[in-house]
Amino acid sequence: MARWLLLLVVLLTVGCVAPTSSGGNRSSATVQPTDTSAPPNPSVSASPQARRPSPTALPEIPVPGEPALVVNVIDGDTLTVRTEHGEAIVRLIGIDAPERGDQDRPAECFFEASTAALAQLTPPGSTVYLERDVSETDRYGRLLRYVWIVRARSWLLVNEELVRQGAAIARQYPPDVRYSDRLAAAQRDAQRTRAGLWGACTSSPTSSPPAPPPQAGCDPSYPDICLPPPPPDLDCRDIPYRRFRVLPPDSHRLDSDRDGIGCEAG
Repeated sequence: MARWLLLLVVLLTVGCVAPTSSGGNRSSATVQPTDTSAPPNPSVSASPQARRPSPTALPEIPVPGEPALVVNVIDGDTLTVRTEHGEAIVRLIGIDAPERGDQDRPAECFFEASTAALAQLTPPGSTVYLERDVSETDRYGRLLRYVWIVRARSWLLVNEELVRQGAAIARQYPPDVRYSDRLAAAQRDAQRTRAGLWGACTSSPTSSPPAPPPQAGCDPSYPDICLPPPPPDLDCRDIPYRRFRVLPPDSHRLDSDRDGIGCEAG
Protein backbone atom coordinates (compact mmCIF):
# COMPACT_ATOMS: atom_id res chain seq x y z
CA MET A 1 0.00 0.00 0.00
CA ALA A 2 2.80 2.36 0.90
CA ARG A 3 4.32 1.76 -2.53
CA TRP A 4 1.09 2.76 -4.30
CA LEU A 5 0.82 5.90 -2.20
CA LEU A 6 4.39 6.86 -3.10
CA LEU A 7 3.67 6.33 -6.82
CA LEU A 8 0.54 8.49 -6.59
CA VAL A 9 2.51 11.33 -4.95
CA VAL A 10 5.14 11.20 -7.71
CA LEU A 11 2.51 11.34 -10.49
CA LEU A 12 0.74 14.27 -8.85
CA THR A 13 4.06 16.16 -8.48
CA VAL A 14 5.03 15.67 -12.15
CA GLY A 15 1.60 16.83 -13.34
CA CYS A 16 1.84 20.07 -11.36
CA VAL A 17 5.43 21.00 -12.23
CA ALA A 18 5.46 20.30 -16.03
CA PRO A 19 2.91 23.01 -17.13
CA THR A 20 4.75 25.62 -15.08
CA SER A 21 8.03 24.70 -16.76
CA SER A 22 6.46 24.79 -20.20
CA GLY A 23 4.88 28.22 -19.53
CA GLY A 24 8.24 29.48 -18.39
CA ASN A 25 9.83 28.41 -21.71
CA ARG A 26 7.22 30.29 -23.73
CA SER A 27 7.71 33.41 -21.61
CA SER A 28 11.47 33.38 -21.98
CA ALA A 29 11.19 33.06 -25.79
CA THR A 30 9.41 36.42 -26.06
CA VAL A 31 12.09 38.43 -24.27
CA GLN A 32 14.44 40.26 -26.64
CA PRO A 33 17.84 41.35 -25.32
CA THR A 34 18.89 44.97 -25.79
CA ASP A 35 21.69 45.26 -28.39
CA THR A 36 23.93 48.01 -27.09
CA SER A 37 26.46 47.48 -29.88
CA ALA A 38 24.18 48.76 -32.69
CA PRO A 39 25.30 52.16 -34.09
CA PRO A 40 22.99 55.15 -33.56
CA ASN A 41 20.82 56.42 -36.37
CA PRO A 42 22.80 59.25 -38.04
CA SER A 43 19.65 61.19 -38.86
CA VAL A 44 18.82 61.36 -35.19
CA SER A 45 22.19 61.77 -33.56
CA ALA A 46 23.79 64.30 -35.94
CA SER A 47 23.49 67.89 -34.68
CA PRO A 48 23.11 70.90 -37.01
CA GLN A 49 26.67 71.91 -36.17
CA ALA A 50 27.95 68.55 -37.36
CA ARG A 51 26.44 68.98 -40.85
CA ARG A 52 28.68 71.41 -42.73
CA PRO A 53 27.72 72.80 -46.13
CA SER A 54 29.83 71.84 -49.10
CA PRO A 55 32.22 74.56 -50.33
CA THR A 56 30.99 76.95 -53.00
CA ALA A 57 31.69 75.44 -56.39
CA LEU A 58 33.06 77.34 -59.37
CA PRO A 59 30.65 78.04 -62.23
CA GLU A 60 30.05 75.06 -64.48
CA ILE A 61 32.12 76.47 -67.35
CA PRO A 62 35.88 76.22 -67.89
CA VAL A 63 38.06 78.34 -65.62
CA PRO A 64 39.00 81.35 -67.78
CA GLY A 65 42.60 81.66 -66.67
CA GLU A 66 45.40 81.04 -64.22
CA PRO A 67 44.44 81.41 -60.54
CA ALA A 68 46.28 84.03 -58.53
CA LEU A 69 46.14 85.53 -55.05
CA VAL A 70 45.74 89.31 -54.81
CA VAL A 71 48.54 90.92 -52.79
CA ASN A 72 47.53 94.58 -53.12
CA VAL A 73 45.81 97.07 -55.42
CA ILE A 74 48.04 99.77 -56.88
CA ASP A 75 45.47 101.90 -58.72
CA GLY A 76 42.29 101.51 -60.74
CA ASP A 77 43.81 99.30 -63.44
CA THR A 78 46.86 97.71 -61.77
CA LEU A 79 47.33 95.19 -58.97
CA THR A 80 49.97 92.90 -57.53
CA VAL A 81 49.28 89.16 -57.43
CA ARG A 82 51.02 85.96 -56.44
CA THR A 83 50.87 82.92 -58.72
CA GLU A 84 52.67 79.60 -58.65
CA HIS A 85 55.46 81.36 -60.56
CA GLY A 86 55.89 84.08 -57.95
CA GLU A 87 54.76 87.66 -57.43
CA ALA A 88 53.93 89.89 -60.39
CA ILE A 89 52.24 93.19 -61.28
CA VAL A 90 49.16 92.86 -63.50
CA ARG A 91 47.94 95.61 -65.83
CA LEU A 92 44.28 95.08 -66.74
CA ILE A 93 43.84 94.96 -70.53
CA GLY A 94 41.50 97.22 -72.45
CA ILE A 95 40.88 99.88 -69.81
CA ASP A 96 42.52 103.04 -68.54
CA ALA A 97 41.90 104.40 -65.04
CA PRO A 98 42.73 107.87 -63.69
CA GLU A 99 46.40 108.32 -62.83
CA ARG A 100 47.88 108.81 -59.36
CA GLY A 101 49.85 111.91 -60.24
CA ASP A 102 53.27 112.88 -58.93
CA GLN A 103 55.20 115.87 -57.63
CA ASP A 104 54.73 117.67 -60.93
CA ARG A 105 51.00 117.08 -61.39
CA PRO A 106 48.04 116.25 -59.15
CA ALA A 107 46.10 112.99 -59.25
CA GLU A 108 43.53 112.87 -62.00
CA CYS A 109 39.83 113.24 -61.27
CA PHE A 110 38.27 110.12 -59.70
CA PHE A 111 41.63 108.46 -58.95
CA GLU A 112 40.79 107.54 -55.34
CA ALA A 113 37.31 106.21 -56.20
CA SER A 114 38.66 104.23 -59.14
CA THR A 115 41.30 102.56 -56.97
CA ALA A 116 38.67 101.80 -54.32
CA ALA A 117 36.42 100.21 -56.95
CA LEU A 118 39.13 97.75 -58.00
CA ALA A 119 39.98 97.02 -54.36
CA GLN A 120 36.35 96.20 -53.66
CA LEU A 121 36.19 93.76 -56.56
CA THR A 122 39.62 92.22 -55.86
CA PRO A 123 40.48 92.74 -52.18
CA PRO A 124 43.90 91.58 -50.92
CA GLY A 125 43.80 87.88 -50.11
CA SER A 126 41.09 87.10 -52.64
CA THR A 127 41.48 84.73 -55.59
CA VAL A 128 41.33 86.00 -59.15
CA TYR A 129 41.80 84.30 -62.51
CA LEU A 130 44.12 85.81 -65.11
CA GLU A 131 43.35 85.44 -68.82
CA ARG A 132 45.96 86.29 -71.41
CA ASP A 133 45.16 87.76 -74.82
CA VAL A 134 48.01 88.05 -77.33
CA SER A 135 50.74 89.92 -75.45
CA GLU A 136 52.43 88.54 -72.34
CA THR A 137 53.73 91.80 -70.84
CA ASP A 138 53.84 95.52 -71.57
CA ARG A 139 56.97 97.62 -71.97
CA TYR A 140 57.21 97.97 -68.19
CA GLY A 141 57.28 94.19 -67.64
CA ARG A 142 53.76 94.04 -66.21
CA LEU A 143 51.56 91.07 -67.07
CA LEU A 144 48.76 92.05 -69.44
CA ARG A 145 45.64 90.19 -68.37
CA TYR A 146 41.88 90.12 -68.20
CA VAL A 147 40.94 89.57 -64.56
CA TRP A 148 38.00 87.33 -63.67
CA ILE A 149 36.31 86.70 -60.32
CA VAL A 150 33.40 84.53 -59.18
CA ARG A 151 30.29 86.54 -58.36
CA ALA A 152 26.98 84.81 -57.51
CA ARG A 153 28.29 81.51 -58.93
CA SER A 154 29.11 83.04 -62.32
CA TRP A 155 32.20 84.61 -63.88
CA LEU A 156 32.57 88.40 -63.73
CA LEU A 157 35.08 90.20 -65.95
CA VAL A 158 36.60 92.83 -63.67
CA ASN A 159 37.90 94.94 -66.59
CA GLU A 160 34.37 95.26 -67.94
CA GLU A 161 32.79 95.88 -64.53
CA LEU A 162 35.15 98.78 -63.84
CA VAL A 163 34.13 100.41 -67.13
CA ARG A 164 30.45 99.79 -66.38
CA GLN A 165 30.82 101.49 -62.99
CA GLY A 166 32.57 104.47 -64.56
CA ALA A 167 35.73 103.70 -62.61
CA ALA A 168 37.77 103.40 -65.82
CA ILE A 169 37.35 104.08 -69.51
CA ALA A 170 37.53 101.56 -72.34
CA ARG A 171 40.67 101.83 -74.42
CA GLN A 172 41.97 99.60 -77.19
CA TYR A 173 45.54 98.34 -77.03
CA PRO A 174 46.07 96.29 -80.21
CA PRO A 175 46.64 93.42 -80.63
CA ASP A 176 44.95 92.68 -77.27
CA VAL A 177 41.35 93.45 -78.24
CA ARG A 178 39.49 90.20 -77.46
CA TYR A 179 36.79 91.92 -75.40
CA SER A 180 36.87 95.38 -77.00
CA ASP A 181 33.23 95.17 -78.08
CA ARG A 182 32.09 94.27 -74.58
CA LEU A 183 34.14 97.06 -73.04
CA ALA A 184 32.84 99.62 -75.55
CA ALA A 185 29.25 98.59 -74.79
CA ALA A 186 29.88 98.91 -71.04
CA GLN A 187 31.27 102.40 -71.57
CA ARG A 188 28.22 103.49 -73.55
CA ASP A 189 26.06 102.38 -70.63
CA ALA A 190 28.24 104.31 -68.16
CA GLN A 191 28.16 107.45 -70.31
CA ARG A 192 24.39 107.26 -70.73
CA THR A 193 23.82 106.98 -66.96
CA ARG A 194 26.73 109.32 -66.08
CA ALA A 195 28.14 106.63 -63.81
CA GLY A 196 31.33 107.22 -61.86
CA LEU A 197 33.79 109.58 -63.51
CA TRP A 198 31.32 110.45 -66.28
CA GLY A 199 29.20 112.27 -63.73
CA ALA A 200 31.80 113.26 -61.13
CA CYS A 201 34.38 114.84 -63.41
CA THR A 202 33.73 118.03 -65.34
CA SER A 203 35.25 116.52 -68.44
CA SER A 204 36.54 113.17 -69.59
CA PRO A 205 39.67 112.04 -67.69
CA THR A 206 42.68 112.64 -69.88
CA SER A 207 46.44 112.58 -69.83
CA SER A 208 46.49 115.35 -72.42
CA PRO A 209 48.20 118.71 -72.02
CA PRO A 210 45.88 121.43 -70.70
CA ALA A 211 43.46 122.56 -73.37
CA PRO A 212 44.17 125.98 -74.82
CA PRO A 213 41.63 128.73 -74.22
CA PRO A 214 38.80 128.96 -76.74
CA GLN A 215 39.83 130.69 -79.90
CA ALA A 216 38.10 131.69 -83.06
CA GLY A 217 38.43 129.08 -85.77
CA CYS A 218 38.30 126.01 -83.45
CA ASP A 219 36.37 123.05 -84.78
CA PRO A 220 33.21 122.51 -82.62
CA SER A 221 33.61 118.72 -82.89
CA TYR A 222 36.35 119.00 -80.26
CA PRO A 223 34.95 121.34 -77.57
CA ASP A 224 37.68 120.77 -74.95
CA ILE A 225 40.63 121.46 -77.25
CA CYS A 226 41.21 123.75 -80.21
CA LEU A 227 41.73 122.12 -83.55
CA PRO A 228 41.21 123.97 -86.83
CA PRO A 229 38.58 122.55 -89.15
CA PRO A 230 39.81 120.75 -92.24
CA PRO A 231 41.55 121.16 -94.52
CA PRO A 232 44.08 119.90 -93.84
CA ASP A 233 42.79 116.63 -92.41
CA LEU A 234 44.60 115.90 -89.13
CA ASP A 235 45.50 112.51 -87.62
CA CYS A 236 46.24 111.73 -83.97
CA ARG A 237 49.96 111.74 -84.69
CA ASP A 238 49.62 115.35 -85.86
CA ILE A 239 48.28 116.71 -82.55
CA PRO A 240 49.51 116.62 -78.90
CA TYR A 241 46.12 115.82 -77.32
CA ARG A 242 44.89 112.41 -76.17
CA ARG A 243 41.58 111.06 -74.90
CA PHE A 244 39.52 114.19 -75.45
CA ARG A 245 35.77 114.61 -76.00
CA VAL A 246 34.52 114.26 -79.57
CA LEU A 247 31.14 115.41 -80.89
CA PRO A 248 29.57 114.64 -84.28
CA PRO A 249 30.45 114.98 -87.06
CA ASP A 250 34.10 114.39 -85.94
CA SER A 251 35.51 116.44 -88.81
CA HIS A 252 39.00 114.91 -88.60
CA ARG A 253 37.75 111.35 -87.84
CA LEU A 254 39.80 111.17 -84.63
CA ASP A 255 37.28 108.95 -82.80
CA SER A 256 37.90 105.69 -84.65
CA ASP A 257 35.67 103.49 -82.45
CA ARG A 258 32.95 106.16 -82.09
CA ASP A 259 32.83 106.05 -78.31
CA GLY A 260 33.02 109.82 -77.88
CA ILE A 261 36.74 109.87 -76.97
CA GLY A 262 39.37 110.94 -79.49
CA CYS A 263 42.89 109.59 -79.96
CA GLU A 264 42.61 106.89 -77.33
CA ALA A 265 45.30 104.55 -78.64
CA GLY A 266 47.99 107.13 -79.15
